[in-house]
Amino acid sequence: MSDEYEPDSPIMTSETPLLSGSTTTLTGGGTLSGTSSASDDYEYVTGPDGQMYAVKKEPFVWKKFFIGLGVPLFLMILPLILMMIADSMDPWDYDGESQTVSLEKGEGTDYSTDFVLTDDEYLSNCWITEYFDRSDNRYYCHEDWHHSDWDEIISVSFVVESHDEHLLVRGNGTAYSGVFTLASNESVDWCNVPWWEDSWYDCQASVGAESFTIIKETWGEYDYPNREQVGHWNANDSILHFDDGEDHGSDFELEIETFASFGGWSKETGVMHFDDGDDYGSNFDIDVHIETKEEQEDRDRQEDTAAILGGISSLMCMAAPLVSIGMIIYGFAASGGKAMGIGATVAIVSYPVIGFFGCIAVLSGGF
Repeated sequence: MSDEYEPDSPIMTSETPLLSGSTTTLTGGGTLSGTSSASDDYEYVTGPDGQMYAVKKEPFVWKKFFIGLGVPLFLMILPLILMMIADSMDPWDYDGESQTVSLEKGEGTDYSTDFVLTDDEYLSNCWITEYFDRSDNRYYCHEDWHHSDWDEIISVSFVVESHDEHLLVRGNGTAYSGVFTLASNESVDWCNVPWWEDSWYDCQASVGAESFTIIKETWGEYDYPNREQVGHWNANDSILHFDDGEDHGSDFELEIETFASFGGWSKETGVMHFDDGDDYGSNFDIDVHIETKEEQEDRDRQEDTAAILGGISSLMCMAAPLVSIGMIIYGFAASGGKAMGIGATVAIVSYPVIGFFGCIAVLSGGF
């Protein structure tokens, strides 16, 4: 019974394979190494199926942050700089030449002198300061401008203004009239009718101011003015007539501004003269400012440049908050743009602060 099977004995045959080599103990060390730093790059969210998922966190890119911050800030700050540049280009801060023209005394109380300008020169301003020291009258230069390729004073009258109120009394119906006279050297500059509702009145003097008309202007449904003549005066009858078809009471006062001329100058004659009947001694001084056509062209260019810079500044001021809002929406909606959205948010929050301190800087700088 040597061939019988014994249950407790192992079965060994010549074909049984043998395990050889060294064993390795499995540990979690290799697998778990770096788990803390790796988990910092992920956030865990629960999916719609209830399972937990690890989503890699979006990196904060400083370059995008500065793009979101810098572009709106650029649009906010640059307009302030442009406005300062435009204000510094004051078109009226021109050089030109100021000088005093001394009129020499002639016969009686007449003062005159030659004041000749070249074709390239023109008179841009005129003022009389003599009355401060030697006259009770307030003289000023009444200028006749010529507008063509450049603005030029072609003649000047030395005048004294006066404001007088003239009573107009109602006659038949709504007609009013009153006496009004002018001296030989006086002219009508303008008149002022009492302001009545829904209408405006304008006095228009004729050439030489030997007559003038009163125009009533009303506005229709579509703001189109309706102009009609409601009064007139001429030097022949010295009666001022007024009738606009409305009852303004038994009478009203019409204010008329006149100016009396006591001399002048014209570019054509080149002679400046003055005579108001008073004796001012050996001379009478008049201050003038002279420019050249080139200087006025430079001033015109400065005006155009300042207007362009002002327009660009206005557009950029309006664009800055709109660009900020657009970059905020894009930054938080697009993948990888969160840093840009944060930068744009900081920029739009700082917008009123920049505007406040920018206004202070402009005002303190005298712009």
